[in-house]
Amino acid sequence: MKIFWVVKAKKAALVLVACFALLLVAYSVYYASGEAWTRKGKTVVFLGHELDPKAPDLEDQVARLVESLVQPPVDAQYDEVNKSVIPDLNGFEIEVKACVKALKGAKGGAVVVPVWRETAADRQLADFPLLPVYQGNPLRNQVALVVNVSWGNEYLEEMLAIFAEQEVVASFFLVGRWAEENPDLVKRIQELGMDFGNHGYSDPHMAEMNPEAIREEVARTNKAVKELTGVEMRWFSPPYGEKVEKIYAAAADLGLHTVLWSLDTVDWTLPGEETIVRRIVDNLANGGIILMHPTEQTPGALKRIIEGAREKNLELVTVSQLLSPSYWPEKYRPLWQGN
Repeated sequence: MKIFWVVKAKKAALVLVACFALLLVAYSVYYASGEAWTRKGKTVVFLGHELDPKAPDLEDQVARLVESLVQPPVDAQYDEVNKSVIPDLNGFEIEVKACVKALKGAKGGAVVVPVWRETAADRQLADFPLLPVYQGNPLRNQVALVVNVSWGNEYLEEMLAIFAEQEVVASFFLVGRWAEENPDLVKRIQELGMDFGNHGYSDPHMAEMNPEAIREEVARTNKAVKELTGVEMRWFSPPYGEKVEKIYAAAADLGLHTVLWSLDTVDWTLPGEETIVRRIVDNLANGGIILMHPTEQTPGALKRIIEGAREKNLELVTVSQLLSPSYWPEKYRPLWQGN
C-alpha cells in the first residue's frame, strides 16, 4: 500500500512539473509576442531605422542619422576651357527639430519622411545668360540625351519606340519649320514625357545673320512649338553648333539659354554603330550632354548607349532636369523608404 502511494505521489509530481513547464512556455510566448507587438506599436520608421518617439535622446538620434546628407550650395562656375558656364546646385539640409516633431506625432509603425529645405547658390545659371552650357554640374550622376530634329522621320519613330520601351526621357531640339510640318510627331514626343528645345526655324547659319534675324528665327520656333504643345521652351541650341556671342545674346533676349554638348555622336556622318557607341560610352561622365540625330545608325547605337549609361550607374534625364538647381531631394528619395 505504501508503494502505491509513493508511485501515485511521483505521478502527481510529474504532472505538476509538466503543467508548470507548459505554463512557463505559454507565458514566455505571450510575453515575447506582447513585447513585439508593443515595440512595433510604439516605434516609427525614419530613414530605414526604427525609432522610439518617446526616447529622451530622439533629437540626437535624428541628428546622427541625417548629418551625412547635408550638402552645401554650389555656385555656377565659369569654365575657362569651353568659355561656358557649369550650372549651380542648391544646398540641402534636413531640419532636425521639424523631423522630431513629425516623429512624435506619427502613428506607431508609420514611415516618416524627413522635412528638408534647399538653399540657393549665390551665383546661378541665370546670372550667365551670354555663356552657353556644355554640361550639367559634375556632382550629378546623370546625363542627358539631346536629339536635334529637322529630318529623319522614319528613324525618329524608331528612336521614340526605343525611348518608350526603355522608359527613358530625352530632350528634343526642334527646327520650327519641321515642327509645323510634323505636328503628330511633335505631339507624340510630348506624350512620351520628353523635353523640348529650340533649334531655330529654318536651319540657317546664324553666324552670318544679324541679331534681329536670329531673334526672328528663334521666336518663330517658340511660337510653332507652343501652338502645338503649350510648352514655353527654355533652351536653345544653334544650328551647326555655331559658337558666336550674338547668337547666345539673341536667344537670351527671348528668355532662352544656349545649350551645346560635351559628347557628340557625329552620327550624321554614318560612321557605323560601333563607332557611335564607343565615342559615347567610353567617355560617359557625370553631367554629360550627348548629342544625336535621327539617322539610320542611331537607333541601334541608342540602345547600347542607354545600356552603357546604366552600367555606369548614370541616370538618363532631360536637359531641364540636368540643369535644374534642385538635385538632392530626388537623389535621396529612396532613403525616405529605407532603400
